[in-house]
Amino acid sequence: MRSKRVGSGIEIAGFEGPVFPLVYRSPAGGAELVTAAAGRLTRWDVGSGRPTREFQVPEDASTETFELEALVLKGGRVRIAAGDENGLCLWNGASGRLLADVVGKDRIYDVAGGPTSGGRPLLAGMGVNGLHLWDPVTAAPLAPPLEHVGDAVVVTLATLRGGPTLIVTGDYEGVRRWQGDLCELQFGAEIDAPHINMLTTAYTEDGRPLIVGVVEEGEVVCRWDAETGEEIGPPIPTAGESVRIATATVSGRMRLFTADQDVVRQWDLLSGEPFEETFAGSYASAVSLPDGSALLAAGTDTGKVTIHRLV
Repeated sequence: MRSKRVGSGIEIAGFEGPVFPLVYRSPAGGAELVTAAAGRLTRWDVGSGRPTREFQVPEDASTETFELEALVLKGGRVRIAAGDENGLCLWNGASGRLLADVVGKDRIYDVAGGPTSGGRPLLAGMGVNGLHLWDPVTAAPLAPPLEHVGDAVVVTLATLRGGPTLIVTGDYEGVRRWQGDLCELQFGAEIDAPHINMLTTAYTEDGRPLIVGVVEEGEVVCRWDAETGEEIGPPIPTAGESVRIATATVSGRMRLFTADQDVVRQWDLLSGEPFEETFAGSYASAVSLPDGSALLAAGTDTGKVTIHRLV
């Protein structure tokens, strides 16, 4: 693999096949990049594009392109998580050591991490057999799989202002919000949004959580207030059927990134107004930085990933 500067960013090329990037805030306040491609997980220096760590990958992994999630724990520990057809995979983000493999013994469609209402860290995974809840430190299950109302495939966590953390799930009927560390109660009414196939959470400057979801029927991205369930702004159109999304704040303005058909487009998350500049990529990950800028990592189906600093 080789890296070079392209405009104001860095391009890393030479991967085999599709590249899924994950960019996240490091415990020190900077940014880290991890890529998954051709059965390999690699951490990179975002400033130079040099590899800094190879991760241990399960020998029997059922996928070559993990869709990754990062969780920074108290004390600066980092966990990288992903699901595959056999269960949860969990890595030490610093050493790259595989901490757990095929936990849950279920096909895990999606993984999300964050604090519970009680303040302890949580990993949630949506699988065929239901919603799995794990301790991200030990990968121990916190409860048996929770049977879901519908055929859920995606999950995210949303922390309400001055209130609890919600576990938010999406299925072929709508978006559901669950209150309590083990989803004891449904929070508010179901959000009517059929055929949700991706969810994430974004936070406004005053800490208001927004649920952002790809609605397969209609091929749009919708945003809802996590507390009220109210839809925010008009639906944002997308170009195709396999859309990935990411969000970040750039100079105080919340942006949405939609990746599909090897094009990453930018939108104002609240108004839905498009930005003119686009990037190459079918997979996208973004992170806000303390100086008001953001990093966007875009991976292509043809073996490249580019890192762009947005100001």
